[in-house]
Amino acid sequence: MGEQLYWIYIFNVVVNSTLSFFTTILLVELFAFLFRVKHPRLKAICRVLPFFKICFDLYLYHFSNWALLHRVNPILAETGTRQLSVMVNPFTGIQFSMQDGKTFSIADVLALSIDPFWIRLIVSVAVLGSIIAIAMRLVRIFQEKQYVSWIVRGSSLISLPNLNPSLAAWMKKKQIVLAVSAEVTSPCIAGKTILFPASLTDALSQEEIAAVITHEMAHYHWKDCAFRLVCSFIVSIFWWIPSRWWQTRMEEMQEQASDAMIYRFGISPLALAEAVLKTAQKAKEMPSILVSPFVGRRSWLQKRMHRILCGPTQLATKWKVIQYALAICGLLSILFGRLWIF
Repeated sequence: MGEQLYWIYIFNVVVNSTLSFFTTILLVELFAFLFRVKHPRLKAICRVLPFFKICFDLYLYHFSNWALLHRVNPILAETGTRQLSVMVNPFTGIQFSMQDGKTFSIADVLALSIDPFWIRLIVSVAVLGSIIAIAMRLVRIFQEKQYVSWIVRGSSLISLPNLNPSLAAWMKKKQIVLAVSAEVTSPCIAGKTILFPASLTDALSQEEIAAVITHEMAHYHWKDCAFRLVCSFIVSIFWWIPSRWWQTRMEEMQEQASDAMIYRFGISPLALAEAVLKTAQKAKEMPSILVSPFVGRRSWLQKRMHRILCGPTQLATKWKVIQYALAICGLLSILFGRLWIF
């Protein structure tokens, strides 16, 4: 591959990752609608997919069919020899191709239409920005890890002898402990420690505390913090994609999915709703690099209360299995599909 093609390839990554990210969001939302996906945990997984997709696309580029690598200029091709292919089986695909089987992308067309200087400038800014964003993210992760360790060391362990037996057994199995700290404004889980604000424990009833513990245990069980960390790292690499709004929606769906865990332990939804409201009332503005989304945005709080109190959607077991199977097949089809790449 010539030097110029290296610049065009990286330019492809910049342009195509942006197109792929938003196309994946549209496809995920479409599949969720078509398959009537209501379960919040499955919807949370759906909203993680766009972040993983833009990374996995780097593996899916098919260089042997790349028109430019074969010195074929798609702009100069005869009318009728280029086509946009849209496939849905077995994998979703949106790809430009030519009659001889060669493929190209929108980024290729752009790269061939403008001065190479601008391609190199855009690529240089993207790469330099990624290096800076990754460095800043690593520094922030280190700071947060140090800060969390300091909070956990300064916290006071507590025990709840009257805790729900099933929940207590689950905590013992996962080796999770409870502690209170004056440094947190809302309940959160740090490593294997569930932290409660010191000002909140006296305001919560036994069942409300159990509801909060169940919520945080669900986060631990489904590795939500790890997914958020990975997604934030991916966002740093692909910093030019406006993805923060979607990351927020993903986190809110994880919160909703963790709320739903209380029904497994027979905990009243009123207890969790009261715990969330009391946390929101007790929370105060204080400088901290530790962010806990337990309460969430004020605009989302009312909707969250409604979902908690209404309870989960009940489906027949047979239909639930079919629905989940179709949704998972749809997600895999999107993940392994070629969206806008050569």
